[in-house]
Amino acid sequence: MITISRFPGSALRFPKWRLILLVWLTCLGGGLAQKFDTVVIDAGHGGKDNGSKWYGVAEKTLTLDLAKRLKSVLEKKGVEVEMTRSTDVFVALEKRAEMANRSAKTIFVSLHFNAHRDRSIKGIETFYYPGSSEGRVLATYVQSELGNRIKTRNRGVRPSRLKVLRLTKGTAILVECGFISNRWECQRCASSWFRQVLAEEIAEGLMRYQ
Repeated sequence: MITISRFPGSALRFPKWRLILLVWLTCLGGGLAQKFDTVVIDAGHGGKDNGSKWYGVAEKTLTLDLAKRLKSVLEKKGVEVEMTRSTDVFVALEKRAEMANRSAKTIFVSLHFNAHRDRSIKGIETFYYPGSSEGRVLATYVQSELGNRIKTRNRGVRPSRLKVLRLTKGTAILVECGFISNRWECQRCASSWFRQVLAEEIAEGLMRYQ
């Protein structure tokens, strides 16, 4: 039996095994509370690679602006952030993944805007690499937050063997933030207020995972 004094004249008494268990759970909880210490934000496409382009709006421009907004939101929350690109330059997928692979406690978030020949299709979806349980959890958190304030079709979370996800060793997701081939959704994606909402909600999902 171990006695722990809290106030003069009073004490709490614990069997030794309970105290050891309490300390172990406290340490375990502290470890689980921090799943990452750095977020690598990947603004999709760039430079010679425009990505999708509809109604005069280029995907590479939207992703870069969104990445900068997400970086600002996360840094205000005390999160260390790195960007695969901060200007309109082309970066190979291998180089993007390399940045995420430098540390085991880094998560990778690739930002994109979707397109389809069927211009009626709209919505937001988040991808993770098949077999990555942590990737699926992170994708679920982010996708659920994106459905809170944004009124569009929630296309859910999906496994995908996209190259940038395959090359990333740690926890990684790719967020398709709307279909710019849909004229209505393209107008929203091109609006700064909408990209700010996207940034804030993606950040909330990441912090829930943390």
